[in-house]
Amino acid sequence: MTRQLTIILTFLLVTCGQNSQSADSNLTESNTTYSDSLQTFSITKATADDFNKAKRSFVDKTLYDTTTFRKVNREIKLPVDEKWKPFVTFRDTLLNTDDSEVREYNYVGQFEKIGFYIVGGSFWEHSEYYLIDKRTGRQTVTWSSPTISPTDKFIANLSMTYGLEGVPNGIQVWRIDRNPNNQVEPISLSKHIELDQQIWVPEDFVWETDNSIILKVAAVDKYMNKRGQPNPSDFYYLRLKIQ
Repeated sequence: MTRQLTIILTFLLVTCGQNSQSADSNLTESNTTYSDSLQTFSITKATADDFNKAKRSFVDKTLYDTTTFRKVNREIKLPVDEKWKPFVTFRDTLLNTDDSEVREYNYVGQFEKIGFYIVGGSFWEHSEYYLIDKRTGRQTVTWSSPTISPTDKFIANLSMTYGLEGVPNGIQVWRIDRNPNNQVEPISLSKHIELDQQIWVPEDFVWETDNSIILKVAAVDKYMNKRGQPNPSDFYYLRLKIQ
């Protein structure tokens, strides 16, 4: 269903125009809601003032306890509750070389309240992050560094820096599911929204509320024509409302 949502959204965004001016104009004129049978969201125009206000009030709830789990002999070992496999392990390989199989991992911190570690992985021409359930060791792979919403309803992350061929471009939102009758996995993550499109490039985002994200974006052609460095005036703002 996520793949279907991506295709539908891409088609709808294309109808809004191929540059920041036309997309911005259409968003001004309409607060259209795009949805499928499982997920509902809307994208409308926002302002720099909206973005800056949200930035001032947002509190990052990530616990950056990077000294708690130090890398030893190129290896990070994170304890989990599973007795048959009490650690999730990440091991660096082929560091300081030009080999395409190079891998390097870093422990970032954790979302302490919901019980998930955060680990970042860097590869040859790619990077990704991992959310690791401290109870089961199950891993959820995200495009980039995740940020949790104000009262722990969702987690969101952007795509990698724009420019590499074949890399997704957009935003992911993960729903935090609470399962009180499941003693093994009382909290789990499920992909709620994945927007992968070629209309705008996300530069930054901030949680405005649990159900609202403000995105700072620029049109794809601004990145392509200016070698990945759009002018400050090229950026505009979108509000992603999540239901």
